[in-house]
Amino acid sequence: MNTKKARLLAGITALTLFASPAFAQPPSESTPKTVAHALLMSAIFATLAMALVFVAFKIFDWATPRIDIQKELLNNNIAVAILSAAVILGVSLIVAVSIM
Repeated sequence: MNTKKARLLAGITALTLFASPAFAQPPSESTPKTVAHALLMSAIFATLAMALVFVAFKIFDWATPRIDIQKELLNNNIAVAILSAAVILGVSLIVAVSIM
């Protein structure tokens, strides 16, 4: 039990240490000056992010030919649903951090 807690604590500490510099960046020249500009940038980045997540999921679907994801989801296969959700969430986190 103690080794699991130690590993979890080490993982959380590593994530905190490595993620902190990414969020502590000073404002750059691309900081929006108006609300309209900020909304436009948000819409562009949201569209780009959705397209990247869609492409990444299609690549995952192509890379796993033995699993017919649509058929398995229609058969209520919970494992495939969890796997698909994990892929989408993982790629979404990577895209979100890269856009920041």
